[in-house]
This record gives sequence, structure tokens and C-alpha cells, in this order.
Amino acid sequence: MLANQDYVSDDDGIEQVIASYQREILEAQAIGIDGFALNAGGWLKEPRYIRRASEMFEADHRLHGRFKLMFSADMCCSNDYADVEDMMRRFANNPRYADLYFKQDGKYVLTTFAGTRQGPIFWQLLRADLEHGLHPSLREVPDALPSASGVASSAPLPIYLVPAFFWGGELPRAEDIQAGLANYVSVVDGAFYWGIAGVPGLGHPPDQIPSSEAFASELHRAHKLYMAPVCFQFWGANAGRYYESSGYSGMRAMWIDAINVSHPDWVEIITWNDFVEGTYVSPIDDPARYAGANDLGSSVAPVSTLHFFHSHRGATELLAFFIQWYKTGRDPAIRNDSVYWAYRSQIATPQQFNGPIKLYGPVADVVYVTANLTSQAVLHVSCGNHVTSIPLPPGSTDVQVPVAAGPAPHFELTRGQSLTRGQSRLAQADGDEPIVSTAQYPDLYYSTGFMQD
Repeated sequence: MLANQDYVSDDDGIEQVIASYQREILEAQAIGIDGFALNAGGWLKEPRYIRRASEMFEADHRLHGRFKLMFSADMCCSNDYADVEDMMRRFANNPRYADLYFKQDGKYVLTTFAGTRQGPIFWQLLRADLEHGLHPSLREVPDALPSASGVASSAPLPIYLVPAFFWGGELPRAEDIQAGLANYVSVVDGAFYWGIAGVPGLGHPPDQIPSSEAFASELHRAHKLYMAPVCFQFWGANAGRYYESSGYSGMRAMWIDAINVSHPDWVEIITWNDFVEGTYVSPIDDPARYAGANDLGSSVAPVSTLHFFHSHRGATELLAFFIQWYKTGRDPAIRNDSVYWAYRSQIATPQQFNGPIKLYGPVADVVYVTANLTSQAVLHVSCGNHVTSIPLPPGSTDVQVPVAAGPAPHFELTRGQSLTRGQSRLAQADGDEPIVSTAQYPDLYYSTGFMQD
């Protein structure tokens, strides 16, 4: 989200901001992510979006452009024709940055958040303006980097439109998607299902996987591209609803469906840096520490809740496994033993949170563990005064371990029959956060981590 920054703020200077965006690009590339969709909730009326887009594109340019960027025009609020057209022209028509922009079939990809309120004619006219150079942009933006601050070129710009339209709401059925697509079939090149509000793999509503499969079926039948969602966990301190993903099990269910069933042309990992509401997979060490770089941050959530926003570095690292699986179509060979965990840092039973937060899915007081093992091993989890030992098979396995209040859980992985017969400790590590039994505010975001042998 261009409204927010993660590691530094504007006060740190342009070079530090560019360096922080380079850091994020490199973190994403390291696990197999190919690009970022840059959400822009404003534009001409809020030029900070343009400034930060210019800093992100410049960061990518200085890394020699191996990473791709595209805009996700957020149509929730103030954006109109002129904003989206300038957004595309200012960067896709920019000789310094055009090669960094993500293209399909030689056309520049534009995705969205929402946009059905504007209607088919809006999007048809917007396409026509961009593709024929109509209604040229006229505004300079002094706050942007010099390479993006002048009047944007209005040269004809071929567009590949893949919006996230809410045809049928958050959990649409096939008939909803079919009816929605009928109104846009001559306008869009594909569609993206914004499928975060669900419990993936639940088997019944609010499981969003059937909606993803319906999107894929209807779009492919119409010879349109489908971009599927993957998300890790959805909750917000200001959202009033929480969807349980059972650690990494929900994310696994979404990836496996994409790999084996829906076969999307692209996958977007829905994740954003507005930590107080939504879903994120960032390895950022402490989101609260950077509240000054986040335009929403503490202005939305009480300051006393900021310590509830944990690093999701475990999710970051595990994503590499599923990304490789999706790209190759083959279950990746496991060459090193790895253990990934996710847990809430306070006891989080439904009884405790049955006030303003509505819970969906099997919320439980457990530590969720995913183990990717080369051969059989034993996982030992110490939590409170109790140690649980679980024999695990080779391959990738999800398990749950009861949680108790106390110090951060301790994890050990061993292999062998016993200590006297050659048992060896492969790896050990502690979680990042202790677990408390009560707190003033509910903490439903996972604290995650990982260890490798």
C-alpha cells in the first residue's frame, strides 16, 4: 500500500526510503515472488502516492529491473478517470521505468481493488483513453522524483485489464461470476478474485476456495485470464472479524487448490503493510516499531495494541516452498529439515473474544507447526510446563500442539531412537513472544518463526 511505508519514513530522506524499498524487493525475490502490485488509494489529490510510487520504481530500477511492478488502482474512495490514467501513463509511459512494468502479451497490466461501482462504461472509456492517447494528462508533480515529476506522456498505451471486481460479494457462486462477467466480457482481459475473507479448506462457507474454483472455471470458459488469491491470515484491530487459517494449513489449502484444481494463470499473495487491518506475510521484525512510517498506524489502533503486530517471517520463509511448487507444478524435493510455527501470543478462546470481534473457523489454543522433513524425525514443543513430542513422517506435515501461558514456546527437532542409541538434535529455537493468559486487547495475529537444520 503506497499510503504506508515499512522500514523508514519520509523524514529519513529519499535515499533511505529508496534503500528500504530495495530491501523489500530483495526479500520478496529471495522467496520467489516476481513482483509487487502497488495499491494506490489516491493519486492526484494525494500526491504522496505518486512520490512513493516514484521511489519504489526507482528502487527497482537501481536493482536492474529484474523485479516487476504494476498498479492496483484502489477504487474504494477518491480515484477517478484522471487518477488511474495518470497512474499508468506516468510510469508505463516513462522511458526510465517502462521496462519494469509488468506486461502480458505486450500490454501493461492494470489490476484493481473493487471498481464495479464505476460500471462497464467507465472502464471501457478509461481503456480507450489510454490506448488511443485521449484526454492527455496535464499535471506536474513536484514532490515526485525528477524522473516522474513532469507531465506524464499521453502516448497510446496498450492495457491488459485484470480487475478485482466483487461479482457476487466476498464468497461468490458460479452464477454470480457468470452474470458479472457478462457485463464486462468485452472490457476486461481477465479478473482477480479478492478472496481473503474466508476460512480456506473449511469445506463449507465461509471457505473461499469454492469461489476461487468458480472464478477459474467461468473465466477460462470465456478465454479470460484468472489471477487467484493466496493469503495467510485475515484479521484487523479495527476490522471486527477474524478468519482462522489454522497456522499454515489454510495457506497450504489455497496453494494446493491453485496447483491441482483451479490452475490460475497468476497468483497474487494478498498481503499489505497496513498492519492494523488485514493480512500480511512480511518478515518485518516489529511492525509497531515503524508506526511513524505508517500513515495509518497508531492513528487507527490504540497505541497499547501496537505490540500485538508480530513478524510473519515464518510465513515468508514457508512461502518459498509453495511458490516453487506452483511454478514448477511438482512437489519440491526437501533437501533440508525445516520447521515453521505460528501461534497467538495470548490465550485466544472464543469465549474471551465473543464481544465486538466475530470469529470464523476453528479458533483454538494451540501452536500450529508445519514441518518439512527429509526423513522421519521427532518434534518437541515446550510450552508452559509441558513438553509435547510428536513423531513426524518425511515430507511436509501440519500439526497442532496445545498451548499454555508462559515463556515463548521452545522447539526442538531430533532424529534417532533415543539419546543412548544415537539420537541427534537437528535444530532448536525459541518463539519470539511469550504467551499471556489475559490482556487488555485481543491479539489474534500470529507470531511466526522457523528453524532449519
